[in-house]
Amino acid sequence: MNVGSLDYAAMRSPSLLNGERAGARGGNDEMRCQCEGHGRHHPSPSPSIPLPVEGRGKYAASHVWLSFMLVTVAALASGCSKEDADSFNATRLRSSIFSHVETIGSRGTGPGQFNKPRSLTLDTNDNLFVVDMTGRVQKFSPDGKFLLSWQMPQTEIGKPKGMDRDRDGNIVILEPHYQRVNHFTPDGKLVAQWGVKGTNAGELTLPRAIAVDTKNNVIVSEYTLVDRVQKFSAHGQRVLATWGTPGLATGQFNRAEGVGVDANDRIYVADSCAHRIQVFSSDGKFLRAYGKAGSAKGEMNYPYDIRVDEQGRQYVCEYGGSRIQVFDAADRPIEIIGKPGNGPGEFDKPWSIAFDSKENLYVADSKNDRVQKLVRRQ
Repeated sequence: MNVGSLDYAAMRSPSLLNGERAGARGGNDEMRCQCEGHGRHHPSPSPSIPLPVEGRGKYAASHVWLSFMLVTVAALASGCSKEDADSFNATRLRSSIFSHVETIGSRGTGPGQFNKPRSLTLDTNDNLFVVDMTGRVQKFSPDGKFLLSWQMPQTEIGKPKGMDRDRDGNIVILEPHYQRVNHFTPDGKLVAQWGVKGTNAGELTLPRAIAVDTKNNVIVSEYTLVDRVQKFSAHGQRVLATWGTPGLATGQFNRAEGVGVDANDRIYVADSCAHRIQVFSSDGKFLRAYGKAGSAKGEMNYPYDIRVDEQGRQYVCEYGGSRIQVFDAADRPIEIIGKPGNGPGEFDKPWSIAFDSKENLYVADSKNDRVQKLVRRQ
């Protein structure tokens, strides 16, 4: 099936979207794409330089010395620094923006392990918070050490997805199947909870993602019975704007997923099944859109999240493409980071992204059961 040639009805069909409309009744709301047919791959140990074997004589020793020298020259040519070498699980990255990648977590249900992480955010101290399919929230230090965890209040009909940090320093977490928004302190204390199920303005229907702007307003994307974005005042006290209907025209959505804001509170929406990004003013007026289905530079394959850095560069997390694509402030493609796989800097259905205060980019690498940290060049 060529996803680039799907018509609107086909792109929204239950066979493709894993019954997301039925997903409001159950816990699995993952998009079913043709590209998900691949099985899980596990990393193989890295090859090492052979050590001298007794009895092989001078030839073996000289061969080992030559191999060592070649590896040393290659390392110097690649520009490896002591700082990179000292980073935890650090692997150099081919990027003009990021120097190397670090890995946090592994597959499992124990402390510091993940079962399909889907959303993440960071607090004001750059501690990392991650939710996965166990229905728990895990907190990690800036250097990737597990600190604590807590369980979401309810997980029977669905797991949490969608995170950000509010201007009070609280961790904001969506519960899509409970149609509500939670605000936790960084230590896991629930301090606010809001949301009413429904399709009217100010109500929520399977919220997908959340973003907080500079004024502490909350932006929420929704999908299934509605395809829209809503903007609320702090803690959901009142609805400020509602826009979007199902469709492919500008200002319409075909499964609105991730949302992000820039320094001017413009709102960016990952319109996933339309394979594009739409940009709106702070009050929801359509400004522009870019992207189309495909795998070439500038094209997109089910974008699931978007973040904007201080320079106005846009980072698009492609669930279907298993990569991160970077665009400049004029929507022109800069570079592609990663490819499908399970090695460092490779991705398997990445779901969401977030920046820390140094603009290092964290990626919820969902089907690799880990988080990858792309470290910004100094």
